[in-house]
Amino acid sequence: MLCPLAAAAASRSGAADLCQGLVKDKVSRSMTPLAKPALAQTVIDPQFGTTLRRITAVAAVGANPAIVPLYSTVSAWNADESRLILYHVGIGHELYDGHTYRFIRVLDITPADIEQVYWHTSDPDVLFYVTGNQLIRYHVGSGLRETVHTFQFCSSPVTGGSDPMFTSWDSNVIGLRCGNQLFTYRMDTDTLPAVRTSTLDAPEASPSGTMAFTGGYVLDPALNVLRQLDLANPYEHASLGRLASGHDTYNGVAFDPGPGGSGVGSLVTFDLTNGSSRVIVGPATGYPYPPSGTHVSAMAYRQPGWVFLSIVGDPTGQRVLDSELVLADTNGGTVCRIGHHRSYGGNNTRLADNYWAEPHVMASPSGTRALFASDWGNGSTVDTYVAELPGYVPFQIALSTGRTAYRTGNGLSASLTLTNAGVPAAPDLYLLLVLPDGDQVVDFTDWSFHQVLARLSSPASLRPIQAAVSLYQPFTANAPGFLRWTWQATQAAGTYRLLMMTVRPGALADGRFDPGDVLAWGGATFTFTP
Repeated sequence: MLCPLAAAAASRSGAADLCQGLVKDKVSRSMTPLAKPALAQTVIDPQFGTTLRRITAVAAVGANPAIVPLYSTVSAWNADESRLILYHVGIGHELYDGHTYRFIRVLDITPADIEQVYWHTSDPDVLFYVTGNQLIRYHVGSGLRETVHTFQFCSSPVTGGSDPMFTSWDSNVIGLRCGNQLFTYRMDTDTLPAVRTSTLDAPEASPSGTMAFTGGYVLDPALNVLRQLDLANPYEHASLGRLASGHDTYNGVAFDPGPGGSGVGSLVTFDLTNGSSRVIVGPATGYPYPPSGTHVSAMAYRQPGWVFLSIVGDPTGQRVLDSELVLADTNGGTVCRIGHHRSYGGNNTRLADNYWAEPHVMASPSGTRALFASDWGNGSTVDTYVAELPGYVPFQIALSTGRTAYRTGNGLSASLTLTNAGVPAAPDLYLLLVLPDGDQVVDFTDWSFHQVLARLSSPASLRPIQAAVSLYQPFTANAPGFLRWTWQATQAAGTYRLLMMTVRPGALADGRFDPGDVLAWGGATFTFTP
């Protein structure tokens, strides 16, 4: 039998409950020392058990050596998460593989500001940016630029504003300004619904594209005021999002109650359709008064309602929310804590500009990953890391058998499908048949299916069927009927499980299954009656 690890083409995974497997308590989990991982390597957060992967290694050159996410309110990843963009201070916008995090090239783009780069939400090859008085469509694969529209009436540069958000989630509407002229532009119809003169910032398109937001005001497509949100300060860090119901939302930090009594919190969500608000993370829900240095990302546009936070507060991370990454479902109010980002943010004393040490968490479209910057404890350099949540499964294993119950003389035929989106790892691969006692296993040690008996309770005794399987290149592998046998009357009656798993290289040598040891697994359960 040939090893089934050979084929091509990637696939994707998703998650419905993004908090599954994450910490949901509200107790202090004081941050302890943790060595900074090497490039492409991971560490497990000691307090929260989450996988954190370092994806850049900036050279310690210049006053601000940093490679960082653009900003929390835009998307770093493209539509299918196969590419992502980071900003290299002093160099420019850099393109990376969205799964292996391999550097590809510096992008030859000149946006109005660092964060004003907008991936198309359905075409993974396209991004938009404004430069001068033009809106540009840029094809990442070829480097081709197309002028979508020239705003002839603008005598000054066009910009997404001083605190830009994103486009509408169908990539049709963008809010802009030039000088004191505010406007929205529709790409699908090549129209400007309205141009208004105002001292307010650019109108930010809501995810639905039916409204805009600026300075605490909710606007209609003609930029008429629909309502004013009950915000004490409409210029705090925030991100526009959308509930599962389709209602557009403003998600922001609020340090003071609104004039009408809206709540205080690290995350307060306002419904743009009616102005109602709800504290998601704050004293009203059992969390502390909002620490400083909070940024908000509602950019998980394939999981509407889920919002990520990066909070600095006390950078030593001794109290609840300090130095934490947080995830919240604004649909129902569930909150979970991802881990410590370990960045000092505005407290950094070793960079010329400590702005670059702000974590600026950025959600992936699927919500299963989050980018963040970290100086890793007031360091002199800043790199980008990825929090890979339990719902992120770039390598998937599917095992199946012809039936679920067998008797003596029946033949079993097992089929295998492996799908790999690409990940910077080379784990060990195990294939085990768990016997009815739930502990003893038949351990297949090579693709000729030589067998040894071992026990799950003694992980150090297990041997991989293949060591150091490279997952750097995407592939899909199908192996129907890769494993067959005929049941004999002498075999034990009961429930069996055929199990395949990828494990961090050498992780089982300590004789334990620790959190994070098993990267992915799949299985098939069946019974045998002699």
